Amino acid sequence: MNNPWNASTAGFAVAQADGFYKDAGIDAKIEQGTGSGTAAQLVASGQADMGIADAVAVSQQIEKGAPLVMVATDNQVTNIAIQTLASSGINSPKDLKGKKIGLAEGGAWSFLLPLFLQQNGFSENDVTISTLPFASLPAALLQKNVDAIVGGQDTAVALGMQNAQYNNFWFKDSGVSPVAHSIFTTQSFAEKNPEAVKKFVAASLKGWNAAIDDQERAVTAVKQLLPDSRDDVVRAELKLLLPLMCAADAKFVGRAEPDRWVQSNDILTRAKLLPAPVDISKAVSYDFLPPESELHSCK
Repeated sequence: MNNPWNASTAGFAVAQADGFYKDAGIDAKIEQGTGSGTAAQLVASGQADMGIADAVAVSQQIEKGAPLVMVATDNQVTNIAIQTLASSGINSPKDLKGKKIGLAEGGAWSFLLPLFLQQNGFSENDVTISTLPFASLPAALLQKNVDAIVGGQDTAVALGMQNAQYNNFWFKDSGVSPVAHSIFTTQSFAEKNPEAVKKFVAASLKGWNAAIDDQERAVTAVKQLLPDSRDDVVRAELKLLLPLMCAADAKFVGRAEPDRWVQSNDILTRAKLLPAPVDISKAVSYDFLPPESELHSCK
């Protein structure tokens, strides 16, 4: 996986804890991850059969020649957002002009920020960027060392846990909405083990559907697999993350429509996360998804 057991992997936690993989007849050994880039590399190198990672990282590996294919999508859009304190007077993205923004170096957020600013009528030259460790971002904002931070649901929840009143400006609301976390594998594994891929995808989506329908079930599953997890944090992050599964006018949980992949490709190319668009016909497959009648409708 791209992450440890937490809100962003809660659907897989439900599938694992509640025996959905076992019921499907597959022996799934799910390893906690340390980032999308690592997950993509592990699958590309054959050290793992399947993975869960941000589509940005998978697309970058594909562009480099890795024979990867994305077979289902969890988050229809990126979870990246900018947070500001409510008392700052920064009440819209346009108010960021002339302000100091805290940003962790590397990762998709640093590449997508210029595009976000551009979408709001200005550029990086109109703000001051302060590079900080990701874990230090909420504290930097609370201490007013910066006027805004670039993070996600985790930084938002960290602020909330400090009872901070804050604004949350999703990148997706400014049109910077690349397809995000997806299930992927290698083309060769998919060709040789189509039924295993289908069963893993179906069981995983069943887990996400259960998490959507009953968030407490997801909190319990994460706790079962990672006893040190904080229920209040998982619960708060799920509240922010689960709506992303049906964002961008998605029709079904687990399926990003072809036009979304085209838009995402364009965004990643404009943000210079990809030197050129990847071939969607090879990078994405719908062959391993359950039939529409078995997918969770977003309508």
